[in-house]
Amino acid sequence: MPKTKSPISDDALRTVAPPPPQNLKSPASKEAITPVAQPYTIFTGTHKTIITALLALASLASPLTATIYLPLLPLLQHSYHTSAQAINLTLTFYTVVQSVTPAIFAPLSDSFGRRPISLLTYIIYTIASLALALDQSHYVALLLLRGLQAFGASACVSIAYGVIADVSTPSERGSMIGPVMSATNLGTFIGPVLGGVIAWRSQGQQWVFWGLLIFGAVNSITLSLFLPETARAVVGNGGQGLRQRTGHSALAWVRLGPRLGPRVTEDDGQVMTALPNTEAAPTRPNPSRESGLLSRILPKDRGCSAVVLSKENALILWLGGVNYALWYCITASIPAVYQEQHGWNELEIGLAYLPGAAAVIIAGIINGRWMDQKYRKTATEIGFTVDKIKGDDLRNFPIEKARTRSLTLVWVIYNIALVGMGWTWQIAAHPAASLSLQAVIGFSGTFMFFCFNTLLIDIESKRPSAAAAAATVVRCGLAAGGVAILEPLRSAIGRGWLFTLFAIVIGGSQGLGLWILRSKGFQWRTEGTVTRAECPSG
Repeated sequence: MPKTKSPISDDALRTVAPPPPQNLKSPASKEAITPVAQPYTIFTGTHKTIITALLALASLASPLTATIYLPLLPLLQHSYHTSAQAINLTLTFYTVVQSVTPAIFAPLSDSFGRRPISLLTYIIYTIASLALALDQSHYVALLLLRGLQAFGASACVSIAYGVIADVSTPSERGSMIGPVMSATNLGTFIGPVLGGVIAWRSQGQQWVFWGLLIFGAVNSITLSLFLPETARAVVGNGGQGLRQRTGHSALAWVRLGPRLGPRVTEDDGQVMTALPNTEAAPTRPNPSRESGLLSRILPKDRGCSAVVLSKENALILWLGGVNYALWYCITASIPAVYQEQHGWNELEIGLAYLPGAAAVIIAGIINGRWMDQKYRKTATEIGFTVDKIKGDDLRNFPIEKARTRSLTLVWVIYNIALVGMGWTWQIAAHPAASLSLQAVIGFSGTFMFFCFNTLLIDIESKRPSAAAAAATVVRCGLAAGGVAILEPLRSAIGRGWLFTLFAIVIGGSQGLGLWILRSKGFQWRTEGTVTRAECPSG
């Protein structure tokens, strides 16, 4: 009769092989349990391509919903019988909720998993879109439902960063972040165009909200069917944890999750372990060691504040945030500039965003592969072996240098174009000049923005969604501040000197910060790692 193996619980899988029993003395017994290094992730290149496409589509929600609303403002004022100031309040409320929400949902996705939190937020977003499509006269409902839309949509980008960190090693991370962030920035540009076209053809705002409802419903279904669970605190490298959390089992052709191969356990004579000098592929945490539900909802070391309270992280957040803030100031200026100087209508103003959109997409495609190539070049220069299977140990790797190589030239081009943009607007030059400079700024600014955000995820790979949420809070705060001072400064000194001032003050501080990051970043990171090791949180 064949011997029946006893079931092994999830807790049997450990990131470090357990020591052999003390009474085990025979050589044969010592060889019975052989440590086997597990890969960083079980997801293949095809799976990563599918996941990247899913994340890019999901990340469109927040920027698309924010900007598709802009051409509707006059229609909403008439439909809801209120003032322009009251309608503008809905914009402010959306932005406030958009900046705060990632700080709530991102740490939850690190603790409970990407999949359930993603589905929850998209369901909230879809319900809010349905309510907006049905309501046509209640201003308070419009205000609150726009906030609910932001509450459901704005966490998607932070969660996407977490998924990318879960399934990609540092040497290939840029190739995933580039397309996802390109899609995110694309939403900012196509939103006004879509909103203007839909409102113009339908002679009202309701079909815009119906369109967002359809978008949310399709994405909710797509994510529920295809998105696997990737959170390393839940499924480790993807081969552990509950099978039902890894995607819909009926979609056998996708084969996402632990169904890719058998789980290796002690009963098979082997124990999975991570190599000591890799960015390890951790297994699920032992539930018995968790201090309870509250500690998972409010983790001490996974919140945004824990990310910000680091010299290197704070510097990186500033470097990436100012690019976003300056770009927000440019996009906020476009309607007034082209309407006042060239008499363009709403549809033409919407089309004015397309040069920047094209540049952002191209930058994302190029930047991802560029970062991966620079990573390999840096590794070759220092004699570092890149391991795409098990991941790399970044504790001894100058990731700051790898991610910021050649950025000084990009920074110079960016600030020259920024000054040029201001003065073409100041003298009311031909639109072709400012639109061309808009494309240059979009390309170079996006290039730097992606590098800094990828670096942040590299450093905070244990809490990537919380890190992305911190970046969202910082950049939205900087953008809000920039827009607040935009009009007073323009009235005082004009657009030419305004953007010259931006280049000197903000651009200059960014250049200084880039130099500090390259010269001190690795040292700060090493000191921070030692401090956390000596003062554990739990």
